[in-house]
Amino acid sequence: MLHDLKTLWKIKRFRVLLTARTLSNIGNGMSPIAMAFGVLSLPGSNASSLSWVTASHMVPIVLFLLLGGVVADRMGRARVVGYADIIGSFVVATSGVLFLTDQATVPLLCVNAFVFGVLNALWWPAFAGLLPEVVPSESLQAANSIVGLGTNIGFTLGATMGAAIVSTVGPGWAIIGDGLTFLIAGILVLQLQLPTKMQTGEIEKHPAMISQLRQGWSEFYSRKWIVVIVICFAFINMCFEGFLGVLAPVQMKEALGGARDMGLMLFAFGAGNIGGVLVSLRLKPKHPLIVAMGVMPIVGFWMLGAAVPFHIGVLMILAFVSGIAMDLFFVMWMTMFQTHVPEEALSRVSAYDALGSTVFAPFGLFLAGPIAHWIGTSETLYIAGVIAIVMACAALFNKDVRRLEPINELVNVD
Repeated sequence: MLHDLKTLWKIKRFRVLLTARTLSNIGNGMSPIAMAFGVLSLPGSNASSLSWVTASHMVPIVLFLLLGGVVADRMGRARVVGYADIIGSFVVATSGVLFLTDQATVPLLCVNAFVFGVLNALWWPAFAGLLPEVVPSESLQAANSIVGLGTNIGFTLGATMGAAIVSTVGPGWAIIGDGLTFLIAGILVLQLQLPTKMQTGEIEKHPAMISQLRQGWSEFYSRKWIVVIVICFAFINMCFEGFLGVLAPVQMKEALGGARDMGLMLFAFGAGNIGGVLVSLRLKPKHPLIVAMGVMPIVGFWMLGAAVPFHIGVLMILAFVSGIAMDLFFVMWMTMFQTHVPEEALSRVSAYDALGSTVFAPFGLFLAGPIAHWIGTSETLYIAGVIAIVMACAALFNKDVRRLEPINELVNVD
């Protein structure tokens, strides 16, 4: 790992991107706790109120992801990521001010969440295609792992800070802190100064947006291993978003130690993410997606553990192992994705990937609260956990998923 880090650290643009991603994830670690317990603390609020706010953030992501992929490929990925972070910082800070001034209401928070979701829809496809512009292809797995390590260290620190801030001075300051991290990250990414299609004149050679979307769909659909995993993750993410955004905070408030225990569980999850990245640096499987999907059922068992609910110490262990599983999947997936999909189409194919993977997530967030209110939080968690386990296992029945090999091994065989 140290050798990979030393090699990549010599690349100035990689250093900037790593720093920006680490900082922004400090905010990402604070925001789930701050927003969840902030909403639940509002007069008259309940699990359904939290569902409305979290779903308002996810819906525009699903609606505008395809647009985000085209915009990133045409306008420049660094530019899109940077400006989305900077504008998003002010949107997030506004929510923090609403809490600090006692003006926060569920409708106002929903509006802010929707606007931030639009920015996220532009951000994600752009970021997914950014790393291959910064590092050589043979270093992508190491780069993904190291960026993931920085990301998860930031998230873990943020979760710890968020729980402490919410428990002492309230959610408003934690949310403003989240906005500040986005502002700094956006300014840093804009310093990458990568050439855009507009600057090189290539924008004139591009076909119409609809034609680009069709080309992106063709690249996406022609790879059955992508399609299968995206379909499975549509259901896994539906359950996981509902779990982390709504059901876990409600269960923590009703049956365990509230924001403190939620912070401990997210800290363990973030620590597991770090562990997953470290494992991925050492692991070079012949068939990476077997490993990636083979560990994902663990996340479903975390949901089942929260349904019981187990003691917070046990839940922290489950969260830690789930963090390892999710980041091991992420590194393996992104490396396969970035090396098997043509660079010029990465953002568009990533947009279809993200769209398919998150298409049911708003339903998970929107329905989690009402269903928990109707049949109980634990019962809803049991259902979510079982669905996540079944869908993670289902991907392994596809031969393309099982047989896909790293691109360098395919070249050596030829």
